[in-house]
Amino acid sequence: MTLEELCRVACTEESVAEESLERLERYRLISRKDDLWATKSLQEIILCAEMEQLMKDSPIYLENGIIKVRKESETK
Repeated sequence: MTLEELCRVACTEESVAEESLERLERYRLISRKDDLWATKSLQEIILCAEMEQLMKDSPIYLENGIIKVRKESETK
């Protein structure tokens, strides 16, 4: 769902909806790809939380479903 669609359905201002979406994304409950927002499944939420905990001190990390390697400067 796009931000515009959400605002129309929820009858709310764009700034209010955007703040809420960003907060939900920060809590890892929804995901964003370009202009589309989508809720995560319970399995995705649990997996992301477990992976984040396991990879906290690791040289690799998960970002938007992509496994990445931290740069030297990020690990120190």
